[in-house]
Parts: sequence; structure tokens; C-alpha cells
Amino acid sequence: MTGRAAGRHPMLSVDARGYGSGDGRRQTAYQQGLVDLMTTSAEAAGLRRNDWDCQKAGDGELAILPPDEPENVLIDDFCRTLAENLADYNEDRIDGARLRLRLAIHNGVVQPAANGYAGAGIVVVSRLVNADVARAVQDAMPQAGLVVILSNRVFLDTVAQGHTVTRPSRFRKATIQVKEYRDDAWLYVPGFDLRDVNLADVPAPDDRRAPPPQRADGPTIRPSASVVNTFHGEVTAGVIGIQENHYG
Repeated sequence: MTGRAAGRHPMLSVDARGYGSGDGRRQTAYQQGLVDLMTTSAEAAGLRRNDWDCQKAGDGELAILPPDEPENVLIDDFCRTLAENLADYNEDRIDGARLRLRLAIHNGVVQPAANGYAGAGIVVVSRLVNADVARAVQDAMPQAGLVVILSNRVFLDTVAQGHTVTRPSRFRKATIQVKEYRDDAWLYVPGFDLRDVNLADVPAPDDRRAPPPQRADGPTIRPSASVVNTFHGEVTAGVIGIQENHYG
């Protein structure tokens, strides 16, 4: 902890697939690979990795970035470089030793707390990285080293507004529900065309994880199934006006 003040920050959460099934030697290699790849990729993208506040978690990391770290560079250069470095890292490794990552990116208000950080943004990015649909993409694309998951806010503010080189059409939208969190998110696989992946069999959000909303004068409203599609066209005022619901 560096005593960073409360405020709005870019943040990311990364998680390694298959970590728990490895023995101690493999887990040690995963951890070292993750740290090295995150550091070299951030530095190559021109990001200030030394200024990130990182909470380590063995097979993953939660990082709070300085407010002025540019989201477009994070989405474009960092994700592309991390994917390329992962491909190099995995080239001569057997399947069980390959490092495959899910990386979630969000932007929200956080504040220092006794054991790290607190705030809705931390909940969002932590839920996104564990989304079933992101794991399903990894299943469908075994050669892909990196799956990126953007929060709805980051996609609409940064990608859909044309601030990234990565075009909006490279992303697929999915409804995410993990525990109490439910919202849209956008998935992207650097170096691969996610639009060709059939996600029709991805299960709908598990409505047992959060109680459905109740109507005072009528029957229970059940959550709808996952919606997965491709972004086309310009962002209209109606789209920008979508309200995030982090705890619904």
C-alpha cells in the first residue's frame, strides 16, 4: 500500500487458468511467469508498472493504477503485448505447463482500507475476471493465451467512442452474473477473431447466485438469459444512458 487517496482509478484483475491443478513446482513457475509477463508487457507499453498498487494472489493479481494511466494504452498496447509475450512464453511448453490468463479491466472509485482497497469498482473487476463466459472462451480457444474482459463502462467510454485502435467490432458482449454482480461486459481475444466463436452453449447466468427482484403486486421476475452479440455502429445517446447495476 502506498497510501493512494480515494478517487477514480483504472484497475485490472488477472487470473491464471489451471493453477490449482498443478503441483508446487508448476505453481511456482506460473507465479514467476505471471509476474515477469505483467511487468515486461506494462513497461513495453509505456505504462508505469512501478506505480501500480498490486495485491498478489498466487495465480492472479489485483492492480490499482494511477488515475492518469491511459485506458486506451492499457486496452491496445498492453493487452496486445501481453498476448504476444504469452505466445512466446508458451511456444515450447506442453499443454499442462502453458500459462493462460483472463484479464479484466474496469474504472471506478476506490479507497484505501485496512487490508487493501474498498469500493464497488473492486467488486466489479473481481467478478468480471471470474465470469463463466470468459472461461468458456478459453475452452473454445485453447490456443489463445489471453482473454480480455472489459466492463460496460470502459467499453462505452473508451472503445465505443473511438479512443482505441482496437475496433468495437472485435468485441463480443455478454451478460455477466457472479454472486451479487450482474451487468454487461465485453470480451476480446488479442490475435484471434472472437466473432467466429460459437458461444450459443454458454450457460445463462445462474439465478441461484442472487435473489431475483420481486414485484409487490405480481409474480417473481426471473433474470433473462445471457445475451452475446457483436457491437456494430455508433453509440447513441440511449446506449450511453444505460445505467450500471453493480449489485442488482
